[in-house]
Amino acid sequence: MDNKDFETESSYPNYRRRHKNTKDKDLIFKLRNILNIIFIIGAVVGMIYYFFVDDYIGTFIILGAMCFKFTEATIRLLKI
Repeated sequence: MDNKDFETESSYPNYRRRHKNTKDKDLIFKLRNILNIIFIIGAVVGMIYYFFVDDYIGTFIILGAMCFKFTEATIRLLKI
């Protein structure tokens, strides 16, 4: 076999090529970013609250923030 055969673009399977985003995918991408931002802010606030105010309430703030992350991860895994 010639090494040149592997370097041609036509040898790659079609499923590895990225398709152009549609409006629906852009909307889902923005939703995922918003959910990630809410998670990050909630986790930081929860950690600050946990270490400096009350560890019991801080735990619940972090758990609430994790719900947003689980939602984002579910959307990503289902490839909606």
